[in-house]
Parts: sequence; structure tokens; C-alpha cells
Amino acid sequence: MLLCCHFHIVPAFVVSLVVHLLFFVLVLADKLPLIRADYVDGADAWSTGVDASIYSRPYYIGCWCMVGGWSASWLTLFLWADVAAMFGRSGPIVFVDKVCIDQVDTDRKAQGILAIPAWLACSDTLVAVFSDELLVKLWTCFELCTFVALGRTDKIRVEPALLSWASFFVSLIIVIGFIWNQLVSMGDSNNKELQSALGLEFTVTVAILVFLGLFLFVFAVLTHWGRVCHRIRKQVHELDIRTAACFDEADRALVVSALQSLGDRHIFHRTESEDQQLDELDMAELTVKMRSQLENAFVRSLGFTRLPLKYSAASLMPLVGDMLDYLAADLRAQQMFAHEREPETIADTLRRVAASFAFRVSPLLLGISLWSLGAIVPVILLPRCPHNWTRCLHLIGFSLSVLCWFGVLLAYTFVGYMREQEVVPDWHWVLLAAADVIAVAWLCLMYGPVRRPKGD
Repeated sequence: MLLCCHFHIVPAFVVSLVVHLLFFVLVLADKLPLIRADYVDGADAWSTGVDASIYSRPYYIGCWCMVGGWSASWLTLFLWADVAAMFGRSGPIVFVDKVCIDQVDTDRKAQGILAIPAWLACSDTLVAVFSDELLVKLWTCFELCTFVALGRTDKIRVEPALLSWASFFVSLIIVIGFIWNQLVSMGDSNNKELQSALGLEFTVTVAILVFLGLFLFVFAVLTHWGRVCHRIRKQVHELDIRTAACFDEADRALVVSALQSLGDRHIFHRTESEDQQLDELDMAELTVKMRSQLENAFVRSLGFTRLPLKYSAASLMPLVGDMLDYLAADLRAQQMFAHEREPETIADTLRRVAASFAFRVSPLLLGISLWSLGAIVPVILLPRCPHNWTRCLHLIGFSLSVLCWFGVLLAYTFVGYMREQEVVPDWHWVLLAAADVIAVAWLCLMYGPVRRPKGD
């Protein structure tokens, strides 16, 4: 799963985008069926005291883009290598130390360890599995140290061991939640089929449990990930290859021997023979350089939020599909009802289409920005707190994160309410535009590229 996310994430996003657009065009061309639903203006119905069906407006919903794009993304992620092999295209060559080096024969194992620097020198990228054991084991420290010695820290890519599966399950829960919401909305204002069959209390309870379960799962995953990042940051400052754990102490001498030849040629530029033993001063210099450059490499790879953009995008991809579904259904409904209105000018048509795009894109931007804001609490803020405050602060942190994530639902509700009004006040447009600008600025700040430090 982790290697799939590293090698296949770009094809997965491209295929998903193509499938999203394909279903969008098919829905817009009236080639796929949609579900009839009614929007009820509850404020007007309550203020006048009449039947709510009078104030209901028909609209159509579907989940073609969301389900199709989500399925295409994850199927491509898992099966891209197999599909490429069917067409005679081979994937990248991967060197996995524990698999490629003989663990039984001592002589062959020694030759394999001494050959690791040569393998890394010929490698384009070093993929490091970001976990608690990354900077504890001798072999991983040796490989990272080799890349630092070669001056290729910008080619180190950190892949979190936890976030790939978490992204899959989060996106799956979001898809299920959206499908459930559309099934509940199915029918006209007087006859909600599923809601009538199951009861209003049951449907509301299920919706609350789904969203609360999603929030709790995401918070637990992000909290654990934040703790892992905090521990590894401490391990970077305490890193010393001379004290790294190894299964066989004989491996340590081989690693030191390999570092000797590598260090003489690439780090210290000595003129002595390559079989000279590294003294304590050389090892101290190597350790200091490794600590500083590894910390910079991890920051560049993980980003400011310590949540790589690709995992956030994979988790929230159903929101993009939902936006395209509603946009296609909205444009299609406007085409269906166009004959009931007077012919529009080109300016009115463009204004109406632009409003449809604004009302669908805005909640997506607001939702992603609020989700990112809520993710900062368990990933960055909580790990810095003392352990004796853990329970209280986790409760407070969960409340703050849920408040931000609940804002996503409020954003969708508020923009949906604006969309269904006959005449949208000007201050609503101003408020929506300001919120979009703030959301874009916040996302650029959170996921903008990290500058390479001068000393790297």
C-alpha cells in the first residue's frame, strides 16, 4: 500500500480526474439517471404556517462522479502496475535491503552491506517508511547517512506507514455518508421514501453516528501520527549510528567500514587510504551533519502540516466528486426548466452558470480549509503538550477539531441555503467571496512548498 501510494499516486489522480469529467459530461448530456429530491425552504414554511410542500423546489441529485471517481482512483492505485505489465511496461526497479541482501549466508550478507552505498548512489530516490523504527535500526540509519554523505537529501521521500490506509478508510466513510444522505433525500417533499420507511429518528441517528464516528476516527489517526512525528523529531536530535540497534553486532563493523570509504571520498576529502578507520572526530562530524540535514529533509518531504498533500487529497476526493455531481445535476435541471422561463440573454446565461460554479466550488474550498485547520490540533499542537495533561488536552483538542470539522457541514448547509434563494443579497456574495479568498490563502500557506534551507 505504501509503495503504491508513492509510485502510483499521480496515475491514480489523473485517471480519477478523467473519470470524474467523463461522468460529469454523461450526466450533463442526460445519459445517466438522477434521483428526484425537493429542497424545502423551512423559514418561509414556518413563518407562514402553511404546508412545507408549497415552498419546496425540485432538484436532482446523483453520485455518479463521486463513486466513479473514487473507485477509479483507488483501483488505479492498487492495480496500475499490473495493468502496465499487461501492455509490456515494466515498473521502477526497487531495492529493498532486507529482501535483496542475504540474511543467512554471512559472507554474502557482508558483501551486500558493503554494496549498499553503490546501490544508493545509483538510485534516483530513497523512500523512507516514516515510523518509530526509522531512526532506531542500524541499516536504516546507514542508508539515510549514505544519502546525506552523497549530498542527495533532496531525493529523500518520506512515506507515512499509517496515512495511506487511513486515507482509504476516511474517503470510504465519506462516500458512504454522502450516499446515505442522498438516499434519505430521495423523493418529493411529501414522500421521502427511505425516511418514511425507517423513521425520521432513525435516519437522523444514523447520520449523527456516521459523522461522529468519522470525526473520532480521523482525530485518533491524526493524534497517533502527531505523536509519531514528535518522537521521530526527538530521535533525529539524538541520532548516533554508533548506538543504533542491530540484530547482529558484526553488521556494525561492516557499516563503519562502508562509511569509512564513503566518508573519505565524499565528506571529509581526505588523502589517506580508504581502509583508515574513522576516528571519533570524524564520526561526530558525520553525526552532526546527518542530524541537521535529515531534519531538513523530513520537513521538505512532509511539509509544514506534517500531512502530505496527496494523502489529504485522497481522503477528501469524494468532496470533489460530490461537487461535480451537484453541479452537473444543477446545470441539467436548468436545461430542463429553461422552456418554462422566458428566453435569456447570453449575459444572463453566463451569470447563471457562473453562480452555479460559485455555489458548488465555494463549499469545497471552505470544507478543505476547515478540515486542514482542524487537523492542526492533533498533529502539531497536542504532541507538544506535557503527558500529564494528556486526557484533558485530548478532550479539548477533540472538541476544537470537531468544531472545525462541523464547520464543513455548516459551510455546505449555508451555501446550499444561499443557492436555493430566489434573490441572493449582495452581502451574501461579498461574504462568500471573502470566505473563498481566506480559504485559498490558508491552503496556500498550509500546503505551499517548503523552501530549502541555505545550509542544506
